[in-house]
Amino acid sequence: MSFWPEDTQGAISLTFDDGYASHLKVAVPHLNQFGLRATFYLNPKGDRESFGVSSWRRRLRPWLPVSRAGHEIGNHSLSHPCSLNIQVDWAKNLLDMSLDELRADLIAAQQRLQAVFPHQGKNSFAYPCYETSVGRGRERVSYIPLVAEMFVAGRSRGELRAELANDPQYCDLHCLSSWAVERQSGAFMIGLAEQAVSLGRWGIFTFHGIQEGHLPVGDTDFIELLDYLARQRDRIWVAPLAEVAGYIADRVNFNS
Repeated sequence: MSFWPEDTQGAISLTFDDGYASHLKVAVPHLNQFGLRATFYLNPKGDRESFGVSSWRRRLRPWLPVSRAGHEIGNHSLSHPCSLNIQVDWAKNLLDMSLDELRADLIAAQQRLQAVFPHQGKNSFAYPCYETSVGRGRERVSYIPLVAEMFVAGRSRGELRAELANDPQYCDLHCLSSWAVERQSGAFMIGLAEQAVSLGRWGIFTFHGIQEGHLPVGDTDFIELLDYLARQRDRIWVAPLAEVAGYIADRVNFNS
């Protein structure tokens, strides 16, 4: 008997970072067309409670139909803090932050998401720039325990190797591996999914822009992957990240 629901062989989650315009214009319509649900990780930035131009509520409002269609709206932090061992000018730098500062950032983002999407249950977190620690040198600490306190799961990054997809009976739900598939072909992404599912594992795709931005995937390649997943729905469970993580948490006692 399969570990996965309805005797499917494995699971796939499709995740999208940073709220690109192409997510609303391209990804969501095609996902809905194929009957597939995904996770969209947003940074609810903005400086007003009202619906002014810079309001975070205004920026989140277009995502309400997405959430109501069954897609997950996940937390990607408020300020998208990164380090990458460089001085970034487009985000707070994790090297210069404390754990308390980071906690405040994640809480603020979560409060805003809950204000606009109160109908959502538990949601998940995606580590900005895939980094899981804060501070530098001897003062550097993991913030995975913080994510574990706040979210049902946390998504980081792994290698582009299908056999390294997440083992549902062993994985750390708060530091999950994902495939960053920018510039990859549809055939390559299908190969990742097919091999991972044949091993009974959970493959997680990370997308940024669809034919957009500096980390794009082609729209035809994206549609090719969706078409494959839709045709394989009797074998492959495709669901938002928080939903799959909740299913695993209910079935596996990682403390035993």
